[in-house]
Amino acid sequence: MRNRFIVAALALVTLAACQTDTQTPGQQAEPGQPRVVERIRSSGQDWGYPTPFAYIRGPGQALTLLQFDTLTWKDSTGQMMPWLASSWERSADGREWRFTLRDGVQWHDGQPLTAEDVRFTFDYLKNGAGSTSQANLGAVPIAGVTVEPPNVVVITLERPYAPFEENVAGRVSILPERVWSEVTEPARERGPHALTGTGPYRLEQFDQATGSYLFTANESYFLGPPVVKRLEFTPTGDDFAALQRGELHVAATGFAGGASGAEEGLPDATLRLFEGNRFGRVEAPGEFVRALHFNLTRGFPYDDRRFRQAIAYAIDREDAVRRILFGRGSPGTTGGLAPSNPYAITDLPQYRRDVARANALLDEIGLRDVNGDGRRDLPDGSPFTPELQTNSRYNNDTPVVVREYLRDVGIDVQIRSLDLATADQNAAQGQYDMALVAYGGLGGDPDGLRTRLSSTVRAQSFQRIHGWNNPQFEQAAAAQLSATDPDQRRQLVAQMQRAVAEDVPLIQIYHPARIAIFDRSVFDQWYFTPGGVFGGYPGILNKHVVVTGKKTGT
Repeated sequence: MRNRFIVAALALVTLAACQTDTQTPGQQAEPGQPRVVERIRSSGQDWGYPTPFAYIRGPGQALTLLQFDTLTWKDSTGQMMPWLASSWERSADGREWRFTLRDGVQWHDGQPLTAEDVRFTFDYLKNGAGSTSQANLGAVPIAGVTVEPPNVVVITLERPYAPFEENVAGRVSILPERVWSEVTEPARERGPHALTGTGPYRLEQFDQATGSYLFTANESYFLGPPVVKRLEFTPTGDDFAALQRGELHVAATGFAGGASGAEEGLPDATLRLFEGNRFGRVEAPGEFVRALHFNLTRGFPYDDRRFRQAIAYAIDREDAVRRILFGRGSPGTTGGLAPSNPYAITDLPQYRRDVARANALLDEIGLRDVNGDGRRDLPDGSPFTPELQTNSRYNNDTPVVVREYLRDVGIDVQIRSLDLATADQNAAQGQYDMALVAYGGLGGDPDGLRTRLSSTVRAQSFQRIHGWNNPQFEQAAAAQLSATDPDQRRQLVAQMQRAVAEDVPLIQIYHPARIAIFDRSVFDQWYFTPGGVFGGYPGILNKHVVVTGKKTGT
C-alpha cells in the first residue's frame, strides 16, 4: 500500500508509541453520559509550533485550536453553534455583530476571560503587531470593537462581510491581553505563556524533529472536562498498518487525518483488512484538492487562455482519480469549489480529455514541433521545457502522471520536487512556471475563491494565483463579499465560478474522498464536519467531538 507519511523515530518516550493496547483505554460512563477515554493516538507530522502565529497550514491550526478557542464553532451538523460566545446577533444591515460571552470561562492559568481580551484580540490582529502575521484579519472591514460591560463585545464593520460568522467568529483564536500586549514579533514567541488559552487541551510535549505532539485535557474547561484525556500525535511509516497493529486509534486519508496530510486513496485490499466489528469507518466527499496552478506573470504561453485550456483538455482527471485515488474521490471541478460545496454549480465547461482539441489549441498559439523530435517548441524555435514544481509531502505519483498526460500533446515538463516549506514559499511568491499545489477548504465559505484568485488580495498565501485578473470575476468577488441576501450571494458566486471555468487560471485535478477508519473499542463518535471547521479545514480532528464525546451540541 502506498503512503507518503514521514518515517521518523519517535523521540517522545512518554507517548509510548509502537505498543499495542492490551485493554480498552476508556472507562465506563454513567448512563446517558459519554465514556471517558484515557488517550487517543493519531498520526503526526511537524505542523509548526501551535500558537495562533506559528502553526503551519490547516492541520497546524487544528492543533492550535485545541488550546485556544473561538467565539463560535461547528459540530457534525455543519452549522455554527455557541462556543466562547453563548449567543450572538447581527444587525439588519449586516454591519454590527454583538457577542455575549459565556460566564465562568478561564484561561489555563486560572485567570478569567474578559470582554476586554476579545476586544484586544481583534485590535491586535487588525492594527497591532498581529496584523503582520498569518493570523491577521486581512481584508475584514472592521471599523471598531467596543465592550458593553460586563460580557458583551460589539464588532462594527465598515460594510457587511458575508463570511464573518464562520471565517472570523469561528476562526479567530481569542488571546489573553496580558500575554500578548507587549509582544512585537508574535510568530517568534515561544514558551508556556504563548500557549495560554482557554481551550480544552494544553500542550505537554512537542518534538519538532519527529512531528510529535502530546496534549492533555484541561479539567477546568468551561464546557466540562474533555471526555478524551490525552491526544497523542505520532508519525508512522504507514498509518493504516499502525492502526491494524493497535499503535494508532484512528487513521484517515484525503487530507483528513488528525494532524496528517496524506492524500492518496485506499485500495480494496487495504479496506478489507478493516472489515469486522473491531473497526469502524466514516466517509465524506472530498474538500481537499490537488491543483495545477499557472503563473501568468511568466508571460507567454501561460498568460494565453488557449494554452491553459489546452492543458485542461490534455489532463485526464477521471483517469487520475482511478490511478492515484483508487477511484475513491472525484475529478476536480472547473469552477474552483469542491463538488460538495453548497455553492458549487455544475453547468460549466468540463474539459474532459480531448487530445485532438488540446493539440489544435497549442498549434493555434504557435507552440509547434519545429525540429520533428516530438516535442513542441516556442515560436522562435527554441525548446519549450516548462518546469512543474511539486511538493514532496504529497503524492509523488501525481506529477509523474501529469507529465505523462502532457507528453501526449508534445509538452515535456521538468519535475522539480521541493520540501513543504520551500514549495509553499515559492508558490506564495510566484517562483514557478506551473505548480502542483495541495490544499483544503474547498467545501467551506465560497469567499475562499476570492482569497485564492482575486488580483486584489495581497496576502502571501501558497494558494494564490499569480497574474490573473478577470474583470467579471473581480466584480462578482467584491460584490459577494458584502451580499447579505443569500440568493444574491449565490448568483454572484456562480458568476465567479463561470469566470474561473472559462479562463482556467488553475486546473483542479482531483478531490480525494475523506475516509477515516478507527478502533471502535477506543472511540466511536468520529465524524467529518460539513464544510470543515474554522473556515474550511476538512480533517477528522474537530475538537468538539473529543471534548463532548457527542456528534451534536455542547
